[in-house]
Amino acid sequence: MMVLMPSVAKDKAPKSEKVNNIILLIGDGMGLGVAGAWMVDRNYEPTCFDRAQFVGLSKTYSLNSRVTDSAASGTAMATGHKTNNSMLGVLPDGTRLGTIAEAAKEDGKSIGIIVTSYLLDATPAAFYAHTSSRGNLRQVEEDLIAFQPDVILGGGRCNFTDQKWEDGTMLDKAVASGIKVLETPEEYYSMTSLDAPVLGLFAEGSYPMVIDRDADYLADCLNHTLELLDDNKKGFFIMAEGSHIDHAAHANNTEQLLFEMEEFDKAVNAAMDYADTHKGTLVIVTADHDTGGASLVSDNKDFHLGDSEIGVRYTTTGHTGTPVVIYSYGASAWKFSGVMENTELNRRMREVLLRK
Repeated sequence: MMVLMPSVAKDKAPKSEKVNNIILLIGDGMGLGVAGAWMVDRNYEPTCFDRAQFVGLSKTYSLNSRVTDSAASGTAMATGHKTNNSMLGVLPDGTRLGTIAEAAKEDGKSIGIIVTSYLLDATPAAFYAHTSSRGNLRQVEEDLIAFQPDVILGGGRCNFTDQKWEDGTMLDKAVASGIKVLETPEEYYSMTSLDAPVLGLFAEGSYPMVIDRDADYLADCLNHTLELLDDNKKGFFIMAEGSHIDHAAHANNTEQLLFEMEEFDKAVNAAMDYADTHKGTLVIVTADHDTGGASLVSDNKDFHLGDSEIGVRYTTTGHTGTPVVIYSYGASAWKFSGVMENTELNRRMREVLLRK
């Protein structure tokens, strides 16, 4: 029987290198069981996770529930404060919470947000919106238009066009505010510089799942965003989300899940490759919560026997309260090891990115 040797990070992480750029990659619903399923599917060949130089563990519970939703967990990572499920960028008493994306923009850094869901979904919205309900899409849209990240890409064109208010649709308001609206990734890839904030609405609803397209969209969008934002010497903050990992896990659909993990793996490797050639870049990979409660189960109950098939089994179609892994790579990656609250992730990102 062939014995596979484990892979390890090849490069030693720089200890106290100043951080100028952060690339935060969130696998929505990507619990350890999901990451493990991807490793097994790759027959334990190196994945993006094997490149991590340090590993931590994040506790994801929200202020009012042991099992969080994406709004509360996204808010915790974006603002450093726990809040109730369904809330975005505010405390239960209505107190508005500043996000790391807002702070980085005030610091002169460029901002990029890339998702495979719709742009008003809870995880991306946690970095720019402030509302007591994630379902208040008009407020989320208004906050997005007011914030004007340099680049924001994903789906959800219908949210900007279906509802017409007295002053027009939200798409009309975005254009009137000076935002450049794009309809296809190809339009975005043709851009060689940024002369206005870019809003990429690449699908009516969520961008299609990988099983219905190629697996290069997230990595391609990230790579081009890195090229465009690289011109800002003050640096950047980018949040990229593998949104459909969560949808596949909710459906307990392992085939779809592995397709989504393939895309996410490519995006993480792209971020790490950039960090290898751009000093001062920190890559953080984590999840907002675990979905599905996936575990890897042997089909053979007699463990004295040789290899047997291994299957992915799920305990729920919902979220779980299981802590999630934080993988870090690049400048000051060592500061993101250990067991921590998900709010602590925000504090440490602010400490290394915004220090004067």
